[in-house]
Amino acid sequence: MENKTPHYYIPHQSAWPIIGALALLILALGSLNLSEKWGFSALVIGFGGLLFMIGGWLWSVIKESNAGLYNQQMDKTFRWGMFWFLIAELFLFGLLLGSIFHVRFSITPWLAGQSGDASVLTHYLLWPDFYKHWPLVTPPGNSPPPLTSPSHNYLISMRGIPFINSILLVISSLLSILSLYFLKKTKHQKSFITLNAAILLGILFLTLQTFYFLYLAKADIIIKTGVYGSFLIAFIGLHLINVIAALLFFIIISVRMYDQKVSAKNTFSLDAGIWWWCFLAGIWLLGFLLIF
Repeated sequence: MENKTPHYYIPHQSAWPIIGALALLILALGSLNLSEKWGFSALVIGFGGLLFMIGGWLWSVIKESNAGLYNQQMDKTFRWGMFWFLIAELFLFGLLLGSIFHVRFSITPWLAGQSGDASVLTHYLLWPDFYKHWPLVTPPGNSPPPLTSPSHNYLISMRGIPFINSILLVISSLLSILSLYFLKKTKHQKSFITLNAAILLGILFLTLQTFYFLYLAKADIIIKTGVYGSFLIAFIGLHLINVIAALLFFIIISVRMYDQKVSAKNTFSLDAGIWWWCFLAGIWLLGFLLIF
């Protein structure tokens, strides 16, 4: 009787990393040159290339999985890979949110003269008309006063959208967890329905968030509010990119679930999507509390 040695599949050379890098480069060039005629076109091409890369790469992995090339060791590798991906995301958003925290609770009181004698002197000599306020829509030295500035009025009029989006993302995350629960109980129809409900709420979140982002850009809040605008475009932009990719991931899982390719014995794909989605929900809640 022959002893079959367990195999570990090593993927062939792939062009997807190169395509992803080029898409990110074009996306960055477009986002930094929106005032140019070609800026928006480059932004759209970059987004399209990024979505093409993600979809194509996931499709390649699905074909390899359906071909029976993966084993339990490969499943552990995928889980560790997703874990380290989320750790990298945590550092990325953590540095951004930490910077926002520092500006809001350290720099702003300092400029307003509320952090000791040196702070009072800085306020008196450099920014005598500045007082502590948040959102920091009017940088120090600018006029009109923050509470009467157009940027502040625009933000107040649209304040409900980030709050509604927070509720949508939390409910969507809970539905995705419920879908996994139903899948492990072999209730495939209920799992499929709850997963698609989570996807629909995610699409609604994406629609409102895109509208809100474009509204901020049109109202010049991102451009004319100094460091606060920089935080807005960085946080909302990065979060939107992750939401689009995670939704695409969920949609592919939904299609595979419809074709009965996802079962209670192999739930990694749904596990990974839920980890990512819940992470994005938690990051959005922290950003909502700090920024808005």
